[in-house]
Amino acid sequence: MNRARRRVGRMLIVAVVAMTGVEALAVDHSNPPQGVFVDEWLIMEMGGHRVGYLHSELSRTGDVIYTNNLMSMSLKRMNSPVTIMQLQTSQETLAGKPQAFSSQMDASVQKMIISGHIEDGKVHVTSKQFGNPTTATYDYPAGALMTWGTYLEQHKRGFKPGTSYDLSVYEPSMAADIPVSMTVEIGKKETIELDGKPVEAIRTKQIMKMPSLPTALETTAWINEEGTVLKTSLPMMGLETVMTRTTKEKALAEFSPPEFFAPTTIPAQKKIDRAKSHQIEYVLRLKNGDGQLPPIPTTGMQTPTRLEDGSVKLVVTRMNHDAIAKSTKKADAKKYAEYLGANPMINADDEAVKKMAAKARGTATTPYAIADNLRRYVSDVIEDKNLDVGFASASEVCRNKQGDCSEHGVLLAALGRACGLPSRVVVGVVYVPVFGGAENIFGFHMWTQFLIGDQWVDFDAAQNETDCNATHIAFSVASLQDAGLGQLVFGLMNVIGNLDIEIERIEAET
Repeated sequence: MNRARRRVGRMLIVAVVAMTGVEALAVDHSNPPQGVFVDEWLIMEMGGHRVGYLHSELSRTGDVIYTNNLMSMSLKRMNSPVTIMQLQTSQETLAGKPQAFSSQMDASVQKMIISGHIEDGKVHVTSKQFGNPTTATYDYPAGALMTWGTYLEQHKRGFKPGTSYDLSVYEPSMAADIPVSMTVEIGKKETIELDGKPVEAIRTKQIMKMPSLPTALETTAWINEEGTVLKTSLPMMGLETVMTRTTKEKALAEFSPPEFFAPTTIPAQKKIDRAKSHQIEYVLRLKNGDGQLPPIPTTGMQTPTRLEDGSVKLVVTRMNHDAIAKSTKKADAKKYAEYLGANPMINADDEAVKKMAAKARGTATTPYAIADNLRRYVSDVIEDKNLDVGFASASEVCRNKQGDCSEHGVLLAALGRACGLPSRVVVGVVYVPVFGGAENIFGFHMWTQFLIGDQWVDFDAAQNETDCNATHIAFSVASLQDAGLGQLVFGLMNVIGNLDIEIERIEAET
C-alpha cells in the first residue's frame, strides 16, 4: 500500500536535479578551474515539514566535467520510517557532450546500482544487484543534454525576462531509452524570503514532459542574476514541495520525519463488500478541478470513458476466471519479448528467482494454473509484510522475503517470466476497509498482470487474490523494461493526493 509515495520521491529527485544542476559559477563557466567548483546544499520540505536535502557538486578533471547529486529524503508511513537516498553522477566533456552516468538507489535492503556510457550514438546501460548484472543498449536520444550540458545551454540563453526555450534532457533514472523535454520560461524579478531574509530573485518556470504522456511536471525556481538556484517549488501529492538554498550544517541537521500516509488516501464514501462485488461504476476527478486526469488504461477488468468536464467514468468488472482457466494458448515470445525478458527490477534470469519459480509452479501445466500457483506462493512466501522496505527488485525479495505491495508485485512478475508467462506490473488504487486507523479508503497500490490467452489478467499477491475484486483501479501498466520508473508514475504526479472517487453503482455477484 502507498508504494507510489516512494516512487514519487524518486521523481522529485529528477525534477529538482534538473534545476539544481544549473548552479552559478563564480568563475568563467566556459573554462572552470580544475577540481570542485560548485558545492551547493538545499533543504527539502513537503507541506511545510522538512523531509531531506540535496547536495550538488561539480568538478573538473582535465577537460572532463563530473557532476554528483546526492538526495536524501525521509518520511513515515504508519510510523514506519522510509528513507530514500539516491546518488546520481554524470561525466561530460567541457563542451557538454555526455560520456557516462551512474545512479545508486538506496531505498531497500540491497542497493541497486545503474551505470551507463554513451558511445557512437548508443547508450549502454548496466544494472547490478547481488552481483548479477543486467545490460541493455538503446539509441541515445540525439541532442539530449545531461547536467553540465543543460547548465551551459541555460547560461548561453541567459536570464532576461520573457526568454523561453526548449531543451531535450537525458535522465536515465526516469527512462533509459527516451528523452525528457523541458521548456524553460524566464519571468520577472520578485522578492522572496531566504533564511528569514528578503532576497530579490528572478522567477522561472520549468515544464517537463515525457513523450506520449500528456501530463507535465511544472517546477517554479527562483534564481539570482548569475543563475544560482535560490528556491524551487513543485506541487506533489497535493502538497507543495519546496527546496531552499542553505549551508551544509543546516542541510545535515537532524529532524523528525513527518507522517505522509493520510494525504494520499481517498475516502470511499461507503463500505464495499469486496468478496461480493462483481461490477462497480466509478467517476474519477481531480479535487482542484484544474486539468484532466491522465489517460486511464483499458484493461481486461476496466473500461474508462472520459467526460466533458475532464473527469472519467470507469466501469470495473471481475473477469471470468472459469473461462480464462481453459486457455492453453502459449504467448508469442517475439511479440511479447518486452514482457518476458529480464530487467533491473523484474530480473527473471537470476538463478535464485528461477529456482523459486520452479518450486512455486509445482506440477501446473496450463498458463492459468501456473499463474495461480505462483500467486499463492508469493502471497505466502513474503512473510514479513512490512512498510519499511523501499522499492526492492525481485532478486532482493526472492532472498529477503519482505516488503509490501510492490515487492509482491515485482516478485510475482519475475516468477511468471521465469515460467514463460508474459507479465507486467500495475500501479493504481484499491479499496481497503481498514488501514492505519482509517476506514473505507482507497490507497495507492501495485499488483501484477499475466498474459493468458489474449488477455491481461490481474493477480494481486499482496491482497491474496487470484480473482481480483472490482475495487482495483489501474492508472498505469508497465513492463519496467527501462532502467527507471518514470514512465510508470509520471502521469500520476498530479493525481496522488488530489483524487476524488465517486461510487455510482455496485453490482453484486449473482
